[in-house]
Amino acid sequence: MFISQFSADYIRKEINDIISETRKCISVGTRLFAKNISTFEAIIFIDRNGVPDGFILSEELKIKLREYREDFAKKVALQKQQ
Repeated sequence: MFISQFSADYIRKEINDIISETRKCISVGTRLFAKNISTFEAIIFIDRNGVPDGFILSEELKIKLREYREDFAKKVALQKQQ
């Protein structure tokens, strides 16, 4: 979906970074060979890189993206207070 916008290396690195952030309890080797990403990880990728050209998010994904952004903003605000 994103191959027309980004290189395969960029996509792979970005997804591996996201997996490293979200799957801290599994080994590095297991993370590197992950075959699937969760909806939550896809939401993070979309948040960071935008919606793929020519695609429209479903209502469910729009809601999940909005909720993720709200939660992320709250976490950032809490970190600034500390």
